[in-house]
Amino acid sequence: MSTKHEKLAFRLVCILERLNLGQRLNVQELADEFKTDKRTIQRDLNERLGFLDWHEKGTYYSLNKMRLGHLDKKDIEQFARFCSIQDLLPEIDRKFYQQQLIQSVQVKGLAYEDIKHKLDDFNLINQAIETRHLIEFNYRKVGQKEGKYYTLEPYILLNRNGIWYVIGIDREENKQKTFCFTQMVAISCLATTFEHNPELLKTIQENDSIYHGNQLSEVLIKINANVAPYFLRRDLLPNQKIVDKMESGELLLKCRDVNEMEIVPIVQYWIPHATIVSPVELQQKMEQKLREYLNR
Repeated sequence: MSTKHEKLAFRLVCILERLNLGQRLNVQELADEFKTDKRTIQRDLNERLGFLDWHEKGTYYSLNKMRLGHLDKKDIEQFARFCSIQDLLPEIDRKFYQQQLIQSVQVKGLAYEDIKHKLDDFNLINQAIETRHLIEFNYRKVGQKEGKYYTLEPYILLNRNGIWYVIGIDREENKQKTFCFTQMVAISCLATTFEHNPELLKTIQENDSIYHGNQLSEVLIKINANVAPYFLRRDLLPNQKIVDKMESGELLLKCRDVNEMEIVPIVQYWIPHATIVSPVELQQKMEQKLREYLNR
């Protein structure tokens, strides 16, 4: 390596590759391997890679399990190049490039909606989140003829399965709500600020579900043995936990605090290998809708 920045980029590529594979990294071991001190490695992780979605920070570092495997070789090299020179960039440029890199990874591999025509609105909401300002907008739900105006304390812009959502507190009802970004129009940022609740943000970030309110406390799903490896390899259901690995090879999975619309489409995709065990009414409702579809 001929320059300081090339050495730094090489070190960051190695670290990112291991994190992407789900490895749990020890600060002292990294320092020994790269022949540097702990303080340098801590700066790599806490500052240069500080915008990653961490599951664990301290003596050991690991990524949020929902982010594992999202980076390919090109992503990793792009991240490393940026992180190795970010100290040379003005703060506003650093934040912009960080945001663009993270967003590109969050939706990677998905057939995601095109929001190019709404980038100004996207950036306005992002700015309101950072500065903790209220936003106002008109929102029309699918199937409704007229929309309604909302005033929202915006907490996060979130991508799920290629669709962007805004989650925050509805000022009128003082209730947490989720809005599909592309259905929001006439968006404006108000001068009024709100008191940020870090615990609420943490809850949103740690929950796979985007539907807050009207949630089922628990759903049990049985998975046939021939497709069980797919569900063991990574979580295919929101808030997925393994309840039992049966001798037959079947799995019993549990999903807590989820909306039926986050469960039913996935189960339908895996028919006949997946069955909703509880609540039984949800399985019956799904079967009835399938019968109605086949009898058209």
